[in-house]
Amino acid sequence: MKTKKLTALFGAVALTALCLAGCGGGKSDSASGSKTAESGPKEVNTSEHVDITIGGLSLSDSSTGAWPTEVIKAVEEKFNCTITTKAYDQESLNLDLSGGNTCDIVQISDGNIEGVLKGKHAVNLVDYKNIAPNIFSDGMDYRNKIMQKFKGDNGESQYFVTPRVVSDNYAKSYGSVIQYGYVVRWDLYKQIGAPTITNDDEYIEALKKMKELYPKTEDGAETYAMSAYNDADLHTYFFKGCLGEGYLNLEDGLYVQNAQTNDLVVDVYDKDENVKTPFWSGVEFYNKLYRAGLLDPDNFITKGEDLTEKYTKGQYIGGTVNWYFGTYNSNNKGTDKEYVVLPSKLGWVNEQNRAGWTGKYLFVSSHSPNVERAVMVLDYLQSGEFARSSDSGVEGRWEKGSDGKPHLTADTISMKVDGNRAEEWKMSGISDSRVDNLIGWDYNNVLADGGRVSLWNDEDVMKDSLTTAEQELCTQFGISLPSDLLKNGVEKGENMDLSKSDSTIRMCLETIPKNIVRIDSNCIEITKNALPGLIQADSDEAFASAKEALLQQLSEASVKESIDWWKKAWEDSKSAIESLESK
Repeated sequence: MKTKKLTALFGAVALTALCLAGCGGGKSDSASGSKTAESGPKEVNTSEHVDITIGGLSLSDSSTGAWPTEVIKAVEEKFNCTITTKAYDQESLNLDLSGGNTCDIVQISDGNIEGVLKGKHAVNLVDYKNIAPNIFSDGMDYRNKIMQKFKGDNGESQYFVTPRVVSDNYAKSYGSVIQYGYVVRWDLYKQIGAPTITNDDEYIEALKKMKELYPKTEDGAETYAMSAYNDADLHTYFFKGCLGEGYLNLEDGLYVQNAQTNDLVVDVYDKDENVKTPFWSGVEFYNKLYRAGLLDPDNFITKGEDLTEKYTKGQYIGGTVNWYFGTYNSNNKGTDKEYVVLPSKLGWVNEQNRAGWTGKYLFVSSHSPNVERAVMVLDYLQSGEFARSSDSGVEGRWEKGSDGKPHLTADTISMKVDGNRAEEWKMSGISDSRVDNLIGWDYNNVLADGGRVSLWNDEDVMKDSLTTAEQELCTQFGISLPSDLLKNGVEKGENMDLSKSDSTIRMCLETIPKNIVRIDSNCIEITKNALPGLIQADSDEAFASAKEALLQQLSEASVKESIDWWKKAWEDSKSAIESLESK
């Protein structure tokens, strides 16, 4: 495979880093477990082939599906290594950390940071600055300041990086399609007249009609509107509500962020009947599905893998998110049977992740036998070049045009829409969701060559790459792109995007005290246990009674103490960020 050339964005320094990287060989620092960088560059010998493992709470195992793809093979060739990924859950992560046996590169959430720092499990990336030009590039400056001040040891050390960082060179975009909102099977939806859907009630009416048209699959399996996913705590409920009501979810859904004002809002423990918060909006929606006979009877035992299996078989005719579709759409390319998504109130686009995705932190393990190589790989995963490869394909899948800017080739676009090339598409590694949590530049950042990270977001390409179902949707509504439904709604004030939101506030909250963690964890368990009674309530009165019982249980579980802490911590975080930005 042809090795890609580095873009001008990184210049000669990056080129040096990839080949003769300057790492401080340095003397050992027994207090931190890291190295003290020396002033001069030191050649890093990459002649020996090594294995680099990447494990994470938001990653999947590379042993499943297409791996290594073209994108990953190019990284392996560049750094003379074999890359594999591992899916951690909290138990397996804790076990590896306690045994000093983690993967070379690890992705964690906020709750793990304190333990990683205290256990000295992460190397100080500043000590390897000479081989990390992408991590320490100007475009990552704000992110790095946040990591050093709020996710470090209060000094100038930096142990973590984040994926998907929005830079100053950012071009607003709604993309070509809507990814989260009201999912419909296009063939069924158009058969019922493609009715307007602006709220949950209109959506449920459409689902009823689609279910009547398609009560069973071609194989005789029963169809349903959808199901919850029960391996993500309360997410399936409050995320649905966030989309429908206009909020950003925090880690567990007990609290959410107003997408317009950035105020903290108490979610589950909501006693204000005049405001419908995300959790209660989501639970009411699932209760309505249940009463209409549209909810999968396995709703309370279904996990993400079960959803993927049933979507792949075509057993669901609706949904709220696109990451569980499995291979259904690719299996039905060239037909009108694909899942498409219509806009809910909030469109999950144009989020200003200036400090990167919150809750997803990457570090190089101090236990790695190949620290320098792991740093170099992590640094490259943070580069605009890798982001471009992951989103648009390796060089050759795109090329520079007469305007001097990169453009996808006609063959690459054809590969995406041609159902006969589905396997080739998988092996290309383009838009592979498994690596999203590793990439350091956001889709719409503009690189030095004048092109976006994601070349699919060029207007002409977005139109040319639409599938049959997406093209029919555009014809039906008289628009150029499916995402125009959201864009037009935002411009009319009927919908909203995330352009006014500030994700850094929730990233910079102080460490949650153990007593608040205990209260919140208990409240989540209490709420999970109350879900069957809420969702299976057979009347409004029964639902109201179950809600009141839950709120009383939460009150008895000291939720007020949690609320007081969260409100103060939120305002303190906002003040600290404002102070940092003013310097």
